[in-house]
Amino acid sequence: MRMTSPLILSSVLVALLGRDGLAQEAAASAPPILHTPPPPSVLESVDHVFERAVDAMNAVLFYRLGTTERQYVVYESGERYVRDRGGEGPFLKHGLSGSYAAEQLDDDDLELLSAKGRLIDGDQDAGRDQYYRIGRIGERQVEYVTVKIPHDTPSIPYGAKFVHVAESGKWHRVTAKRGLLSDTQVMSTDLVESLAENGSLRTTEQPLDPDRSYILTEQVGGIPVVVLWLACGAVFFTLYMQGFNIWGFRHAIDVVRGKYDDPNDAGEVTHFQALASALSATVGLGNIAGVTIAMTLGGPGAFFWMILCGLFGMTSKFVECTLGQKYRYVKPDGTVLGGPMRYLSVGLREMGLGPFGSVLSVVFAVMCILASFGGGNMFQANQSGGAVVQMLQGSDLQALSDLNRQITEAAEADDTAQLRSFQQQRQELSNQLAKSERIIKPVFGVVLAALVAIVIIGGIKRIGAAAEKVVPTMCVLYVGACLYIIGTHLADVPGLVATIFSDCFSGRAMGGGILGVLVVGVQRAAFSNEAGVGSAAIAHSAAKTDEPIREGCVAMLGPFIDTIVVCSMTALVILITGAWDHDEWVVGQGLKGAALTAKAFDSEIENFSYVLSIAIVLFAYSTIISWSYYGERAWESLFGPRSTPLYKVLAVTAVFIGTVVNLGSVLDFSDMMILGMAFPNIAGVVFLTPQVRRDLKDYWSRYRAGEFKTFL
Repeated sequence: MRMTSPLILSSVLVALLGRDGLAQEAAASAPPILHTPPPPSVLESVDHVFERAVDAMNAVLFYRLGTTERQYVVYESGERYVRDRGGEGPFLKHGLSGSYAAEQLDDDDLELLSAKGRLIDGDQDAGRDQYYRIGRIGERQVEYVTVKIPHDTPSIPYGAKFVHVAESGKWHRVTAKRGLLSDTQVMSTDLVESLAENGSLRTTEQPLDPDRSYILTEQVGGIPVVVLWLACGAVFFTLYMQGFNIWGFRHAIDVVRGKYDDPNDAGEVTHFQALASALSATVGLGNIAGVTIAMTLGGPGAFFWMILCGLFGMTSKFVECTLGQKYRYVKPDGTVLGGPMRYLSVGLREMGLGPFGSVLSVVFAVMCILASFGGGNMFQANQSGGAVVQMLQGSDLQALSDLNRQITEAAEADDTAQLRSFQQQRQELSNQLAKSERIIKPVFGVVLAALVAIVIIGGIKRIGAAAEKVVPTMCVLYVGACLYIIGTHLADVPGLVATIFSDCFSGRAMGGGILGVLVVGVQRAAFSNEAGVGSAAIAHSAAKTDEPIREGCVAMLGPFIDTIVVCSMTALVILITGAWDHDEWVVGQGLKGAALTAKAFDSEIENFSYVLSIAIVLFAYSTIISWSYYGERAWESLFGPRSTPLYKVLAVTAVFIGTVVNLGSVLDFSDMMILGMAFPNIAGVVFLTPQVRRDLKDYWSRYRAGEFKTFL
């Protein structure tokens, strides 16, 4: 960064911008720079529409009950340097009068500052490496860069957030891990006020107190409405069914083994195939990434609440899948139409609630179709495509990581020549990676779409046949690796399990206390096993049986396998490797979710990330074929059976699009539809639960009397 005298600065400004130009305007009153981002592209405009829809849905689904308000400040001290739009000269410090030291930034300065992470990101169509933004001062179009100014105290880096704690009367820094409040990195009120006077704190445009616009407020804690809805539904069903998820478990195992499988029963798939189809839609990225996310946010104790949610969720699956069987429609050709679309409409109509049931049925079907295209299809294709790219580009990605490290080291040493050399190498390698990605993703998209088409065109029979092979394969592959790691650290397991149970009441989640830990665990479990969402009832309604309760028993095993078995394996690996609390991985490298899980496995099994990539592809494939069936049944309930070929074409096309295009908020919107399905589903199931309880009493009395014929 070069320093010049005020006289030289004045001369340079006049030469570059003219006597009546930016220099005089800035020196006179230092008017603010108004950011004017470039106009969005068509895709960005579409994405923006969905972004607003996502925000609206988020405000409803994730509206938090029982929140508390807290005050915080954010350290954001920065200096702005400007030049005329399209200018070629250096950037000149904005707002200086003749009495100030003058500074300017040229390309070398910008490269060094950018490599050190000292520049605010620029606009997408800005210049070299997107250093600058587009704005205006008055009517003058300008380009400007913002340089982050670090505080003298290392514990106050740019962007650091400090929360006011009434007990101590001080401002405690929010740490990068789990949002905990630091007891050592604190600021006094005097220091906060001093920083505010210097303009070093972020301010709000509409402050509650105009004299203290730097005091920001936020709502913390509480529980999202959709999580509370799912949790209350699961607890209600479990209590109403008198804990059938516990005392009916052994019978469920016998049923899924095929002990009561009568080949002459109506239906399209066996009990095991129905369970595999339902599991293929839930066992996936939620098991790989969801557990890790829960524990990095809420600590080990969050997993305890995941297990508990899975246990109660077993009864939710039992009730909704029993109803799916009870009210299914077996068509003359032997195919089945069942699930919430049927039992919400037909079941509630029988109770004299026809209009209410029809509304719930239509709302559920619309949400299910949107969810099948997004979260159940394009998102899965996108993630699996990314996993394949990472697997095939592994060595080059490592080389890119090494170059990034070397660039940082050269920048810290102010070695511009080395910095440019490494940056050029990085750019060449990045271009090479981008070029190969543009080849890999379309090819993978075509292959994946073809494999999906082969299965879903054949309907639930072919889906069930594929799922009964893919699901056990991927579970054995993944759980086998987990068991290997657990086995090599067997002596540590009892202590780690004790940590889970002791930490569940410690309240270490995001400053939200015990409720924070509970919410994180319940939320991740709900996303993982989808108990209460109603989707699994569509697959289970196609099972060959004339006993709805029997298929409900099979469905009950879904959350057990998904959350209590598979997720437990992930949790123990994360605890054994310390990944959930690993400073270098979580803070230093910014790893989270599936990437953090992969790092944990790699630390124990060399190059296991390649195997994990294969597992992700299998998980994604199985999820796509099952959700395509869910969407097809919902589509048929709205538009009739003749229109289903159109849905299948759209589903296969969506696989390819999801692989090659990043749709941003479009996927967020459709993914939220999965959670949204819980509202109409549980609202209707609560009214129909007494029927399930009567059927269970009748079934169990016949079972205990030995009236059921066995086939094993």
